[in-house]
Amino acid sequence: MDDIDLAAERTDMLNAAAIQAVLERTESVLSTGICRACNEEIEAERLAANPYAKHCRDCADEAETRARMARRCGPR
Repeated sequence: MDDIDLAAERTDMLNAAAIQAVLERTESVLSTGICRACNEEIEAERLAANPYAKHCRDCADEAETRARMARRCGPR
């Protein structure tokens, strides 16, 4: 691949990630109380603070770590 192809591929990946982030933010459905990642119950304190939480504390921490790495290193 040449530089233009790589840049276009990277732009497509970043656009897809941005669209996904917007879609996740606009969800207005209350949480089911079950983590989407591990299928365990979401902590009551977390739901009290954010009734729209989709992940338990541990899975949310892991997702944030992955997102931080993606911002630093780019998607993999």
